[in-house]
Amino acid sequence: MKSNKNLILWIELLFALLSLWVLKTVSFYPEHAIGTLRIYVLSMIVLTVSLVLSVRYYQSQHSTIDVDKICEMVQRIDVPAFIWSNDLSVMFANSAMDELLGITGEETEIDNAVVLSNFFHSISVSPKEAGVILSGQTLKTGLVTQNGQKRHIAWTTSVLKKNNTASLLFSIGFETTELENAKMELTKYAQDLLISQTRYDLSMKLSGVGFLLAETVREEYYVSEEAMKFLGISENCISFHDFRKKIHQDDRIKFDDYLVKIRNISNADTYGCQRILEMRIWTNNQYVWYAYQYHENLRNKDGRPIIGGALIDITNEKRKDAKIKNLAFNDKVTGIYNRNKLMHEGAKLYKMAMEAETQGYHYRYWVIVLDIDRFHIINDSCGYEKGDKILKAFAHILCEYTANSGLVARISADNFVLILQRYADDDGEPANTIEQIRESLAELAKEDFAGLSLSCSAGFASMPTPDSHDFKEVLEHAEFALAVGKGELSYLMGYDAKMHQEILYQGEMEKSLSEAIENHYLQLYYQPKVDIHTEKIIGAEALIRWIRPDGTMISPNVFIPIAEKAGMISAISHFVLCEACEQTAEWQKMGLPKIIMSINFASGDFYQANVCEVIRNQMDKFELEPEYLELELTERLALGDINYTVQQMNALREMGILLAMDDFGTGYSSLSYIQLLPLTLLKLDRSFIIEIETDKVAQEIVSAVIKIAKSMDMKTIAEGVEYKPQAEILKEMGCDYIQGYLYGKPMPPEEFQKRLEANT
Repeated sequence: MKSNKNLILWIELLFALLSLWVLKTVSFYPEHAIGTLRIYVLSMIVLTVSLVLSVRYYQSQHSTIDVDKICEMVQRIDVPAFIWSNDLSVMFANSAMDELLGITGEETEIDNAVVLSNFFHSISVSPKEAGVILSGQTLKTGLVTQNGQKRHIAWTTSVLKKNNTASLLFSIGFETTELENAKMELTKYAQDLLISQTRYDLSMKLSGVGFLLAETVREEYYVSEEAMKFLGISENCISFHDFRKKIHQDDRIKFDDYLVKIRNISNADTYGCQRILEMRIWTNNQYVWYAYQYHENLRNKDGRPIIGGALIDITNEKRKDAKIKNLAFNDKVTGIYNRNKLMHEGAKLYKMAMEAETQGYHYRYWVIVLDIDRFHIINDSCGYEKGDKILKAFAHILCEYTANSGLVARISADNFVLILQRYADDDGEPANTIEQIRESLAELAKEDFAGLSLSCSAGFASMPTPDSHDFKEVLEHAEFALAVGKGELSYLMGYDAKMHQEILYQGEMEKSLSEAIENHYLQLYYQPKVDIHTEKIIGAEALIRWIRPDGTMISPNVFIPIAEKAGMISAISHFVLCEACEQTAEWQKMGLPKIIMSINFASGDFYQANVCEVIRNQMDKFELEPEYLELELTERLALGDINYTVQQMNALREMGILLAMDDFGTGYSSLSYIQLLPLTLLKLDRSFIIEIETDKVAQEIVSAVIKIAKSMDMKTIAEGVEYKPQAEILKEMGCDYIQGYLYGKPMPPEEFQKRLEANT
């Protein structure tokens, strides 16, 4: 059939060629036959072309392919492949396709339309449009097999046969599952990396950390974005030279040392300890403190050193440290060193001096402790603001002596320490310096401080000395010398070896006093207080005595200062209060005249918040009425804190307790405060009474005080009265009571009791 068709075509072609020859030679034919011949030839040409086209169309519609051979080839392909018709009536699939579709060899009858429809639906293609959609292109699909496995396949489809009713197509799938999985992993990794980078950038911004990095010694840093902001640069790299120029000149030596260490890393070293380099770096027109954290011997895998680290802004921390350091080592009022800094620097000076001594050099210092005389009175009379001005001015005076060497510090309210290098063996050197300081201080007594007597006292010690082991001990020596000088009314006292023995004696006395309190070796003596007009005993002052088992009596002037310094004064005050209340109540129960018992209170006890409660408990315990108890306060104690003093005194007066001011007239501010204090008695100091017979000034002072007391409805008592003429003068001036050897010295309770009985 096929050969016949081809023969017809060849015959038709030959005939067509012959007709063309006839047309070409038509000019030789008769003229009347030319028109007819031309019509014939054209008709034959049209017929021939029509036959050729018809044959070609028939061949295209009725051509045959070897389907079995194609199916055999498809079966040998190891990737999914199948032949199918677009009307879903025909399907041949190879083994790989059957596996993909989940078709087993046991299935004998398969509905091609159902299988193909399910397959196309699984790859999201409409079965009716599958032929058009898939033909001539590659479709990437993802599908889930019956065992739940997700597979990615790229399908390529070609048309095998096409007619008016249905087309036969061939599709082959190439596995892309691994590729798609890899792409998904890469996408996820990229997303995670982006998230990580975002978090990193955010954490760097929030934490204020920038990085400098050089993988090799290239004399150039890679600079992170945050570090670029720190350094004020627009490029992400900076040379070591340019970076060094940004560092404060005082910190460049640190950076230079760092570079030397990094460049000289041994090849054997792979990792080193983390180091911190604190530097000031110029940025935004100012120097900012940064902590540069790096590892000393850090290398990458190929052994090349990694130079770099993290930059952290520590400006705020530095400010806080400076503030803390200032609070810890500087006096708030004067701005000079405080005790903490003094002890720190003093210890270094002592160590340096001792090392110099061991090497045969003399590197010595004078340690001078200074105290502004009567500073509490200045504070009370002029106010704390002006008092602070004096402290600042005094500190300024002392600083003038430390311009070349030494230091000055304020260690307490009005106590200062001056350390000066000792250039000669002249022991008079401190005295000359202190005298100059006193003169400078006295010159401040003008304007706001006009009329004030400004002076200071000092104690000093040499450093080092054989009898000192550290700076603390030297300072204690100087402080002790100051205390001794004050006690002897001297403004200057130097420490010597004898004072060391005195310190040992003080220590022994503290121990003995503690044992005396514990073993009840303390005892109260009583001195009579007499009405100047009737010469009758109206009261007694309870005075503490320390009597040892061997009968030796220790004066209160000796052990009371020791008790105050050692913190035992509260125990003594409590003993005095209890013993005096009990003794007074006992005498009253015996029917003896009711007298006023006066006791002395230490400053530390008077300023206790519960002092009223303590006194009330003792009075209740012994059923003693408050009008028979009198507290004697010294002028220094009463004026220590005037506001609190008034508050405490008012509370005591509300209880009915009498209040007396002892040693009145020896201070400088008594008259200005006397009207504020709820006193019931003024006690004239014996220093005025001794000279009252011959000293007109003393007479005027005593007379004036008595008049002031009367005007304020207060009683007066003179202590230290030893002679009758003194008593007569006081009587004429209007004094109410007297106390002194004229009417009896301090005596034990048994002897005083006899006096009371005789007085009755």
